[in-house]
Amino acid sequence: MNDVQRFENLKKTIEDDPTNFQARREIAMMCLDMGFDTMALKHLNYLVQTFPNDANLYFNIGICWEKLKQFKFALNSYKKAVELKEDEPDFIYNLALAYENSGQDDEALMQFKRLICLETDDSNSFFCIGCILAKKGDFENAVKCFKKAIEYNFGDYFAHFHLANIYHKTGEIDKAVEEYKKVIQLSGDYSWAYFNLGQIFYERGDIENAVIMLNLTVEKNPKDREAYKLLVQLYIKLNDIETAQSVLDEMKENLGENGDFYFLYSKIYEIKKDLKKYRKCLEMALNNENTLSFDKFAVMKEFKDCPVIEDEPEKEGGPEEAEEEKDE
Repeated sequence: MNDVQRFENLKKTIEDDPTNFQARREIAMMCLDMGFDTMALKHLNYLVQTFPNDANLYFNIGICWEKLKQFKFALNSYKKAVELKEDEPDFIYNLALAYENSGQDDEALMQFKRLICLETDDSNSFFCIGCILAKKGDFENAVKCFKKAIEYNFGDYFAHFHLANIYHKTGEIDKAVEEYKKVIQLSGDYSWAYFNLGQIFYERGDIENAVIMLNLTVEKNPKDREAYKLLVQLYIKLNDIETAQSVLDEMKENLGENGDFYFLYSKIYEIKKDLKKYRKCLEMALNNENTLSFDKFAVMKEFKDCPVIEDEPEKEGGPEEAEEEKDE
C-alpha cells in the first residue's frame, strides 16, 4: 500500500469513527510529513483535547505553527511540551530556537545550556550559543563555543565560517583565512567563504587572489551583487576595462538593471572620456536610487558637476550602447 492509499484509508477510517485516535494520530503525522500543515494542526488539536498531557502532541503542534510562520504559538506549544517532558532533548532544542526566533536571546541561551547539561557533546547547541554570543559582541566566549562545535562535528562548515567571521572582525586575519579555506574544503559551493576571502585579499593589496576569489564567488552565486561590484572596481583599478564591462554585462544578465550597474558603467565612460554617456549613466543610477548602494548624495554631486554635452541629441540606452561599441 502506497502513501496515497494509506492516507485515503486513514481519512475514511476517521470519517467513519472520529474517535479512532490512533488513525487520527497517524494521519496527522502523514500530513505533517507531506506539508499539509493546517490539516495536521487540525488533527493534532483534536487529539490534544482528549490527551492534554501528551507532550509529543504539543511538540508536533509547535512544529506545525512554526512551519505556518506563527512563531508565538509555536513557542507556547514548545513550552508546554517541555513542561510535560523536561528531559527530552528535541523539545528543549526547538524551544531554544523558538525563543531565539522571537528575539528572546537570554531565554534561548538558558535552554541551549540546559540541553548541553543533558548532552555534553551536542555540537548544534554549542554552535547556536556561539551565534547568540557573537550577536551580543561577546567574541571571546563565542569563539570557545564555535571551537567546541567543531570539536564535536568537524564537518560543520557553518561553525568554521562563523569562527572565521569573528577572527576577521577582531583582526586575526591569518586565522580567518585558515578557517575560510576549511569552509571551502568542506563545502566547495559556499560562496560567502570565497567572497570574504576576496575581501581579505583586497584589503591586503593582493589583487590577483582577490580577483580569483571574487570570480569564484559569482560562479557559485550569480546573484551576489556585492561580489560583482567589488570585482568590477578591481578590474577598473587594473585598467582592464574590457573585462570590467564583461562583468557588468553578466551582472545585468543575472540581476537586471539597477542603480549600481549604471553607476559602475559611469566609471567606465569617465575613464574613456565619453562625457555624454558618463553623465547619462549617472542620471540612470539616480533614476534607480532604490537599487543604488553607493552614496546617493555623492552620485548627485558627481552628476551636478558633470558638464552637459549638447553637440547632438542624446540617445537612449546609456550603457546598452557599450555592448555594440566595446573597444576592439
